[in-house]
Amino acid sequence: MDRETLLRLYPLPEPTTTFILTPAPGTTWGMTADTFLDALRRRQGGEAEIQTHADGGPSDKHGWWFGFTVGDVGHDGAGSSCLGGNEGVSIFKTTVDVAAEFAAWVCAELVPDGAAVDFNSRVGMEAGLPDELLTARTVQDLEAVFREHIENAA
Repeated sequence: MDRETLLRLYPLPEPTTTFILTPAPGTTWGMTADTFLDALRRRQGGEAEIQTHADGGPSDKHGWWFGFTVGDVGHDGAGSSCLGGNEGVSIFKTTVDVAAEFAAWVCAELVPDGAAVDFNSRVGMEAGLPDELLTARTVQDLEAVFREHIENAA
């Protein structure tokens, strides 16, 4: 059997990695655990919760863990507020399409108008890629940017 036939019959799973979104250097989104939780509840309803340091979550008192649902599938992530000096959010072990939906939501709900967003991924950092300015805002455009980033990291 040739390679094309094998891939059609037995497709490889799409690779997963962690995607990280942060304010561009020298800027802030003004994000706190409360503003993040409010935005998450608007998306996912009242059942959305975050786990903070006080709940036994991350060791940094300005950080939190969360679940983010796309379709019927939950994904784990972490965030850190502007109060802790490492403001940003990440979504763990996810595909490009899920990361694009997450990033579009972050940009629409948490990033102030006109504010800049930098991004990278675990595979990008391991490959030595610098953070990139994220100008795309639609899911479709974000998918294209993230796919190109992953290809550049390979």
